[in-house]
Amino acid sequence: MPSFEKCLTEVDVNKQVAIPSDFVQHLPDYEGGRTITFPVHDVSGKLWENFGYYIRKGEDYPKPVFQKDWRKYVRDKRLRPGDKIIFRVERNGDNGAPIYTIAAQKKIELFGSTIWSSEF
Repeated sequence: MPSFEKCLTEVDVNKQVAIPSDFVQHLPDYEGGRTITFPVHDVSGKLWENFGYYIRKGEDYPKPVFQKDWRKYVRDKRLRPGDKIIFRVERNGDNGAPIYTIAAQKKIELFGSTIWSSEF
């Protein structure tokens, strides 16, 4: 099952989150020039109907980012820089269609050690 993890930066939390360029092959086909939206389920069962991704034009390489419901997700989960997301693509057992899921983990410093909370 394709997936990626990312520790969030200030830009990821406040604007849009950059995603690995090679992960785009697992997302809906990009048509160029506009944001492609698709549904994403979080592990609590909530459906984010308008998660979107866009490929920014860069001098060195295209830079894909999540937009649209990404900002709502960040606010809903109260994510901060240093927290982590895990994004997965699973397959529907009935028809093989992709199911996109996201989970968030809070970074907790406790007695000099870092631990990660479960989805909240």
